Amino acid sequence: MADAILSLHPCQTLSLDSDLSVVLELENPHQMTDDRLTELISSSQSTVEPAVWGYLYGIWESREWQRPPAR
Repeated sequence: MADAILSLHPCQTLSLDSDLSVVLELENPHQMTDDRLTELISSSQSTVEPAVWGYLYGIWESREWQRPPAR
């Protein structure tokens, strides 16, 4: 079952030699700093499939919802 789930993950569409694939191999996007994740999102927006960009943006957006409101 795990193989079926992993085969549907947006990052499975990345070429193994792409820059983003190498970055994601070395760094966990869930543990990146906000600045690093934002940099990765903005640099990959025009170079990857929308599903991959949406995955990264979703990680960023989930952090925004977890932050306490500004006063």
